[in-house]
Amino acid sequence: MKKVTIYLILIMLFVNMLSIPIVFATTEETPTSEETPPQTETSQTPTETPAENTTSLVAQATAIVIEVGQIKELQTDHVTSKTQEIKVEILDGQYEAREFTTDYLFSYDSEGKNHNYELEVGDKVKVQITQDANGNITVTVQNIVRNTYIIMMIGIFLLAFGLIMGKRAIKPILNLVIIFLAIYFILVKGIYAGYSAILLTMATAIVILFINSMITVGFNKKAMVVILGTFSSIFISTIIAVIFSHLSKLSGIREDSIAIQLNTETINFYFKDLIFAGIVIASLGICMNMAISLVSQMDEVKDRTEDMPWEKLFKIGMERGNSLIGKMLNTIVLIYISCNLTIFFIFLATHIGIGEIINKETIAENAISAIAGSIGIIISVPITAFIYARLNRKKTIYKTTSENKVEGNRSLKL
Repeated sequence: MKKVTIYLILIMLFVNMLSIPIVFATTEETPTSEETPPQTETSQTPTETPAENTTSLVAQATAIVIEVGQIKELQTDHVTSKTQEIKVEILDGQYEAREFTTDYLFSYDSEGKNHNYELEVGDKVKVQITQDANGNITVTVQNIVRNTYIIMMIGIFLLAFGLIMGKRAIKPILNLVIIFLAIYFILVKGIYAGYSAILLTMATAIVILFINSMITVGFNKKAMVVILGTFSSIFISTIIAVIFSHLSKLSGIREDSIAIQLNTETINFYFKDLIFAGIVIASLGICMNMAISLVSQMDEVKDRTEDMPWEKLFKIGMERGNSLIGKMLNTIVLIYISCNLTIFFIFLATHIGIGEIINKETIAENAISAIAGSIGIIISVPITAFIYARLNRKKTIYKTTSENKVEGNRSLKL
C-alpha cells in the first residue's frame, strides 16, 4: 500500500510539472546572405576585430579542438595577455562540420599569475559565431565543455553510494531526484515562464517536504512531526530573513558580470522574489534534515524507555537537539565560507576593507541566507521536540473486551 501511494504521489508531481505551460526565450539564428559551403571546406577566422561596429551574433555551438598552435603574447597598455592559436570543428548547428581558426585567450592579468589551462586536441569548447557587415565570420571560444566530467563525477558518487549503503541508498537517491525535479520543473521553469516566484516557492517547498518525509520516515505520525516542525521553523526563519533583506535593500542582482549582460526582454520575473526563493529552499534542506534527525533520535529513546510524561520527553529532545545544532551550524558556516571564498579574495585584491566587503550585495545576500538557515535550525529543535513529545505523551486508555474493562498505560507509538 505504501509503495502504491508513493507511486501515486510521484505521478501527481509529474502531472503537475507537465501542466505548467513553459515558454522559453530562444535565440534565433540570423540567416546569412552567403550559401553554406560544403562540409569539407575550411573557413578561416580573422584574428583582428573589424573596424566597423556592425558585428552580429549568428549562433552559439559546440566545437572540438582539432589542432593547437603556439602560445603568443599580446601587449595591451600594461597588461600582457597570453593566447593560444587553435583550430576547431563545429559539432552542431548550421555550421556543423566546418573548421575555423581562432585565438583562445587564457591569461589576461598584468603579471600572468592567473590563467586557464591550455587547450589540447580533443577538448570540446563552447564557441560564439559572429558575422560582420562584410560577411567575415569570427569564432570566439566562450567556455570549455565541462558537463561530461560533472556527469562522470555523479556516476562515481552513485557508485560509491550504492557500494557503501547497498539497498539503503535507494531512498536517499530517490529523495535527491525528486528534489531536483521539483526545483527544476516547478520552481525554475515556472518562475522563468512568469508565474509568481513566491507561490511557486511555497508549492515546491511543500511538495519536497511532504514527499521527502514520506519516503524517509514512512507514512506515520513521525512524518507529520517532521512536516509540522520543518514548516514552522521555515516560516519563522523566512519571515526574519525577508525583513532583514528589505531593511538591507537587497535587489537580488549581485555584482556579477552576468548582471551587465542581462537582456531585459527575456526576463519575466523579479529579482527580489528570487531572494525569497533562495532563502526558503536553503532553509528547507537544513531544517528538514534537523527535524528528521531529531525525530529519529527521540523515537529510539522512546522505544527503549517506559512511558513517560511529555515534559520529560521534551527535555530529552532538547538535549539531543542541542548536540545536533552544533554539528549543523558548523556545516553551514563551512559551506558559506567555501562558496564565497573566491569572491572574497577578489574584493580583497582590489584593496577593499572588510567592512565594505560585507556591504557588497553578493556577500550580504549569502550571509542573510546562511544566518536565516541557522536560525531555522535553532528554532526547529524546540518546535519539533514539543510536537513529538505532545503526540507521544503518556496516556490512560481503556481496552474493552466482551467480559471486562481493563485500565492500562501505553505510549502512542509513532
